Amino acid sequence: MSDFQMEVYMGVFLDELSEQLLLLDKSLLELEENGSKPETIQTIFRIAHTLKGSAAAMGFDKLKEMMHKLENIFDHLRNNRIQVHTELMNVLFQSIDYMKHQRELFLKGNYEEQAVEHLIAVLEQLSHGERVLLDTAHVAASESVLLESATAEPELLSIRILIEPGSVMKAVRAVLVLRELQEMGDVLSTQPSFNASSTDEDLEAPIHFLVSTNYARNELQERINRISQLSEVIVAPFHSQPEVKGSESTLPSTSTPNVEHKSAKPAPAVVKDAAAVSHTVRVDVQRLEHLINLVGELLIDNTRLVEVKKRLQDKYKQDSDIHLLEDITHHLGKIVSNMRDGMMKTRMIPIEQLFSRFPRLIRDLSQTANKEITLTIEGKETELDRTLIEEISDPLIHILRNAADHGLETPDQREAVGKPRKGHIRMKAAHEENSIVITVTDDGRGIDADRIRKKAVDKGFISEEESQLMTEKELIKLIFHSGMSTAEQVTELSGRGVGMDIVRSHIEKLNGLIDIETEMGKGTTITLKLPLTLAIIRSLLVRQGQRTIAVPLSNIIEIFRYNEQEIQLLHGQEICHVRGEILPLLRLNTLLSPGNSMNDGSAKNKKSILMIGMAEKRICLVVDQLIANQEIVIKSLDEIVGHIPYIAGTTILGDGLVALILDVNAIMQKSSAGHVRFGMKDRVNKDKHNTKRELVTVYLGAEWYGFHLEHVQEILAMPSLTKIAGANSNVLGIMNIREELLMVYDLRSSMGLSPQSSSAKSRVLLVRDDEQSIGIAVDSVTEIVTVFEHDTNEEIVQSKASLSTIRSIYKKDDRLIQVFDREQLLSQLKMNT
Repeated sequence: MSDFQMEVYMGVFLDELSEQLLLLDKSLLELEENGSKPETIQTIFRIAHTLKGSAAAMGFDKLKEMMHKLENIFDHLRNNRIQVHTELMNVLFQSIDYMKHQRELFLKGNYEEQAVEHLIAVLEQLSHGERVLLDTAHVAASESVLLESATAEPELLSIRILIEPGSVMKAVRAVLVLRELQEMGDVLSTQPSFNASSTDEDLEAPIHFLVSTNYARNELQERINRISQLSEVIVAPFHSQPEVKGSESTLPSTSTPNVEHKSAKPAPAVVKDAAAVSHTVRVDVQRLEHLINLVGELLIDNTRLVEVKKRLQDKYKQDSDIHLLEDITHHLGKIVSNMRDGMMKTRMIPIEQLFSRFPRLIRDLSQTANKEITLTIEGKETELDRTLIEEISDPLIHILRNAADHGLETPDQREAVGKPRKGHIRMKAAHEENSIVITVTDDGRGIDADRIRKKAVDKGFISEEESQLMTEKELIKLIFHSGMSTAEQVTELSGRGVGMDIVRSHIEKLNGLIDIETEMGKGTTITLKLPLTLAIIRSLLVRQGQRTIAVPLSNIIEIFRYNEQEIQLLHGQEICHVRGEILPLLRLNTLLSPGNSMNDGSAKNKKSILMIGMAEKRICLVVDQLIANQEIVIKSLDEIVGHIPYIAGTTILGDGLVALILDVNAIMQKSSAGHVRFGMKDRVNKDKHNTKRELVTVYLGAEWYGFHLEHVQEILAMPSLTKIAGANSNVLGIMNIREELLMVYDLRSSMGLSPQSSSAKSRVLLVRDDEQSIGIAVDSVTEIVTVFEHDTNEEIVQSKASLSTIRSIYKKDDRLIQVFDREQLLSQLKMNT
């Protein structure tokens, strides 16, 4: 094949090789798990045969030879001459690994084949070694078949093939058929004539071969059917003209032709599939990127056009042309929006292309770790930006390796604690608004927070005093620290303390978030939340002085208001308390204009604060004013502007002004140093005085109530509830939270207040009980407040002594906050059920 032909066909060959290898990986896993099922063997055999032919057509002799040896083994499996066993499967998977490595070299432009003689020799040895075990009767039968075939008179056969209309590399498909026929007999005639350089248009019509062969018709037809993308194969004796629908036979027919279509599905389905293929076009990624950039420019100009239209409407209200302009603008906006959605979908590919690699990974990990592991994958059809799919591969591999090596116990250990011998890992992908959420859950031993505490102290990441005051959640987050590992010894899978650090750095790069939930003895769930695409993003526009700043919505966890006087200063760093967590507080005006003071003087006003996150990190950011949500197109800062600290790029707004896009990653790096340390030191100092209390405050019946923060697991918007027939009025129903059914009680009813229907402000508090969590519905949750023991009003507590559910009352500003006694409240709620 010439260099020109090599370049023309290489892209198509590599795409087909990638697709076939994924399918081969999947089929071999099925073969190992379920044994030699005929349909599985047939699928594998077809793949091997197709790859052998493609490699031969491209001139890759070593690859062709290896596929030929594999084809022999699959043929023996199909005919029950050999059986599936572990050593055989390992060699088969090694063969796939060789092809994957070779494909990577081809992608880099290195077309030289790597040494594979040893692998070929092992495949040959496996094949010959198994033949020795065949019984005498089987060998005798095989010899008689060969003898009969050798002495039979050659038969003249007419073969008619039709290549699928949407097929690529039609000339290669035709050459593969020709070579197959040449191996089985003498090809006397070919109509129309063709070669490897024939165009696809030359091969749109059926191709006829005249062949002299000793092979039976059904065997010859079976061999040809192994070649993919043939929509029709007809084999008949030469004196019988193959019958074609829609035309009359020109020669008398003396026998029925053997006709087989490539699909076992009904004819309409074949037509449908062919039509689908004919509409598939391979497009260079750079061309798509260019089109997406142009659509981004259209989006910007359309936003500006809408802004100009509004101005003209205000100025020329009575002009009839203004209404025409409005119609045109509206129609153009819909077209641009549809173009944007369509172009973004061209970047999106099913995450199955990534997830399909992992069953093989888990199979290898289970062998290396001597564990029994099953992998369940959900949401394979979920689509994600192709750039993100490439970027999250490594993080997911590290997460799976940790789950297999650290998370799951050995079969004997699992059996000893009453678990199935096989460990289970579940991967799930789903869309959530403008993000994709990927969860990896194992049913292993969970993460031991005490073990992390000891390791962190031993390595000097935190002090002993700090470690004792850290919450379990904060301790678990330390696994993202470079060098942190709880492994007893380093293995080839994990134990060096770099895996989760790699996960964190990759997710930071993609503006994503990480969360970990773990329970000792039950397992661990790691959740990744990523933006759907990196090209056009949704952002929150905020005003800072005279500037407009865009903050990516994927990084915004929460927006709230905070009093200036509640902001505290600790070791030169401003901090704020958010539901019991101490977070660094940064001011946007200080970041963008370092000369500005931290406090702008408006101490009595509430500040707009964004809680933003990157990977496992969280900080609070003070901004002047919130404007609106808007889709923006990211523009890089050019060489003239240069680098601006904490700014990732720019975008053009509808009024033509330029907005700066906040670099959340850079801000996180600024605030990350000492984040855990100063938070812990603050707790050390506060705990020494033992005066501080943090309360979740709720408003109920014109009075303020509080729950101790450590008793509240979660605050939820009012979920959908399942009513319980015959239940007491204080029982609202049952909710399903993360596959756990929890009872929800109405606090108003329990307090003797009149019922009130839920609103947008209604919330459910998950409160921890000794046995399980329960939900408590309240009118609204106002804020988390910090109170001190000296704020307790004993006189009022005594006056409300009849209320057994009230433990204490604090005075905060001009409010009295009645704090519930958790045990008494839960007891009363359950008693009235």
